[in-house]
Amino acid sequence: MAATRIACKSRALYVHAWPCIIAGCRTYSTALAQQPKPKPSSSSRSKAAPVQPKSKESAPKKSKTGADDLEEELKALDRMRRMPTAYPSTDIWGSPMASFDVQIPYDIRSMWNGTGTRRPFKAKDLVFALKHNVNNWLKNTYSMFTIARANAFPGLKNVQLRFRPVTWHKLKNVQSRDPSSWLGPLRKIALETYRQTHVAIARQNEEVVKSLTVGEFQSKALHLMRRREKGHKWFWDITSDTSDPILYTPDPTFMTRLRSFGMRLLRRNSSEQTHNVPPVTIVSIRAAEIYLAEQDPKVGHRLVIQALAKFDTTQILKITDRHGKLVESELSKPHRVIQYVVLEKIGWYDSPWKLREQIYRT
Repeated sequence: MAATRIACKSRALYVHAWPCIIAGCRTYSTALAQQPKPKPSSSSRSKAAPVQPKSKESAPKKSKTGADDLEEELKALDRMRRMPTAYPSTDIWGSPMASFDVQIPYDIRSMWNGTGTRRPFKAKDLVFALKHNVNNWLKNTYSMFTIARANAFPGLKNVQLRFRPVTWHKLKNVQSRDPSSWLGPLRKIALETYRQTHVAIARQNEEVVKSLTVGEFQSKALHLMRRREKGHKWFWDITSDTSDPILYTPDPTFMTRLRSFGMRLLRRNSSEQTHNVPPVTIVSIRAAEIYLAEQDPKVGHRLVIQALAKFDTTQILKITDRHGKLVESELSKPHRVIQYVVLEKIGWYDSPWKLREQIYRT
């Protein structure tokens, strides 16, 4: 797909650049025709006037036009696309990836009720939050369309884009907890990757940490492991329910939403929890086509996908000293932890999803 688009784009650019090149060639040929030709002299070489070399300052400089710059850029792009064929052992697409603009959405309901903000509620804050959420929603929808077009959803095969309301609902609903959601398998992969990584950090297993993390998250995890006191052992675990009935919940219908709204009104002054909090939710996702070689990759697809997952779990971290005695701390008791972590997948590598970095709410 990428090669076809680039080729089409190149043809369009050449169509615009070709008249400029033809005009330049005609001007150059006309100048050569009008230039007087030197006549052969019959006198001796001693009487011939010495030819004075032209200075560099007097020589006319050839100015580069926009068409020349465009031509050079197209040639450089074409060489870069052909390089994997000429040098199969060189991976020019393997450089570290930059972070995409994944965003933490604002909780409009908490802002309206005044429960999620520390300062007094203002109307301009609500307008800013709405613009932020709409911008994130539009980018999420476009990225979902890009992933579906490349058939790159993990755990799904032959995702078909059809002009149906069901397809549109799956494209726009990134935070859906429904089992049939296109991001349903990714939520389970994210939870398992999160669990395995933290268990490996607690057990000081650098090999597993390096295989499941990358970038800033990996450097911080390795630093945390290496600065641990000798003889101390860590025991980390998730105590909250992370089973499939909690992880996957069918999307509510209109009547279910209406019934839930009535129950919230009746229990507004009650501390009873009316619904289960999902352990992981995808709140933002971005995808870009980075692999621009002429041929498709041997494994996977051409995309780089980064997904921002919200982990809301109850955890414990028990630490024992060199004598086996428990070190008293607040972390040894079950406590709620909410983290926003970016997961990354490079499509043309046979590697798992990796934790890239942690993002904090501002």
